[in-house]
Amino acid sequence: MHGTAYANFAVSECDLLIAVGARFDDRVTGKLDEFASRAQVVHIDIDPAEVGKNRLPQVPIVGDVRQVLEQMLQRVKELGLPAVPGRTQAWLARIERWRQEYPLVAPRYDHSISPQEAIVELSRQAPAAYYTTDVGQHQMWSAQFLKTGPRRWISSSGLGTMGFGLPAAMGVQVALPDEQVICISGDASFQMNSQELATLAQYGINVKTVIINNGWQGMVRQWQQTFYGERYSSSDMQPGMPDFELLARAYGLKGMVIRDRSQLTEGVAEMLAHNGPVLVDIRVTRDENCYPMVAPGKSNAQMLGLPQRSPLEQAIELIYCSHCGAKNLASHHFCPECGTKL
Repeated sequence: MHGTAYANFAVSECDLLIAVGARFDDRVTGKLDEFASRAQVVHIDIDPAEVGKNRLPQVPIVGDVRQVLEQMLQRVKELGLPAVPGRTQAWLARIERWRQEYPLVAPRYDHSISPQEAIVELSRQAPAAYYTTDVGQHQMWSAQFLKTGPRRWISSSGLGTMGFGLPAAMGVQVALPDEQVICISGDASFQMNSQELATLAQYGINVKTVIINNGWQGMVRQWQQTFYGERYSSSDMQPGMPDFELLARAYGLKGMVIRDRSQLTEGVAEMLAHNGPVLVDIRVTRDENCYPMVAPGKSNAQMLGLPQRSPLEQAIELIYCSHCGAKNLASHHFCPECGTKL
């Protein structure tokens, strides 16, 4: 629903989709009958109830993922299927064009910190950290912009449990006391479990909590703006919002607030260097939306927030190679990707 445009286009137009442990829920598929509609689907899952529940696969496989993948690789070797160099070159080139046309970019504003650049700075200074998140816009931005290693992303994902981030971070830190653990939260999500600051203080659990604070229930506000005519109801969190820096100090913890870009780099470094739990309140652009976004009932190829093209550019895009699918070929007699005569 908030995935990269190039990934959504790739899934929408692929001819083979191997789904490993995927639920195919509505946030993944968008409009179901247009999801990977041209693809043969191989669905691997240990739970038979998930296989075929939403998207009917051409090849359903119920079993343990590790065992199934090992057996599939062994079967390929037994069949002696030859590798064909360059077979997917045109397809990979097409994905790369999408990646260049629709990149993820962290915006910079003159008078405020964008939520994306705050998360990029965290990722830059703590690339090996274990990250947990709560639920909402900050969760989606974290998924988009964090660059971290395998098994270092802990989120409630589709369960949507606000308040998940801090208790999850506590669990990770207790299990891995020598690792850096960072909870990225929102100002609304954090208040679901803010009392756990007492647990951090009591046991000295060295979790760093970063609040991406835009003063809203951010994803609720985005939906109200986009789909409900800007009729905002019960989503403004500024009235009654606590001073998070003072709240941390009230529990005997280090509290910080970052209001300006000039404070961001040093502030994050100070947080990471502190020996003990820290709560950092980063005040970010108040009305930033999380894009791309697939609207309810739309195909994953129909995303909001993508750069708009002129009618001429759209017309040129329609001229494509029938063999490999390469597009924008108005000035070509032969496809530059596969050599097919147009």
